[in-house]
Amino acid sequence: MKFLGFLVDNSVYFYVAFMLAGALVGYFGRVPNFIKRHNGRVQTLCLILLLLAIGIEIGSNGEVLKALGNLGYKAAAISFLSILGTIFCINIFVRFLTKRE
Repeated sequence: MKFLGFLVDNSVYFYVAFMLAGALVGYFGRVPNFIKRHNGRVQTLCLILLLLAIGIEIGSNGEVLKALGNLGYKAAAISFLSILGTIFCINIFVRFLTKRE
C-alpha cells in the first residue's frame, strides 16, 4: 500500500513520464503492428474508464455536488478553455513530432 500512496502523491510525474515514453516509442517506430491495429480501441476503452472514475469521484463527493450550482458558468468556462488548450497543444505536438517525409 505504500507504493500506491507514493503513486497518488506523485501521479503527475508518472503521467508525464509515461506520455513521453509513449511518444518516444511511437516516434522511433518501435511499436509492433498488432498494437498499432488495436491502439484506437485501447485508447477509447481507457478514456471511458477514466471518465467513469471521474464521474464516480464527483458523484461520491457531496461538497462538489453542493457547489455545482455556484460553479456553473465558471466550471463551464474552465472546461471549454481546457478543451481548446488541449486541441491547441495536440496540434503543436503533432506538427513537431510527426516524421516529415
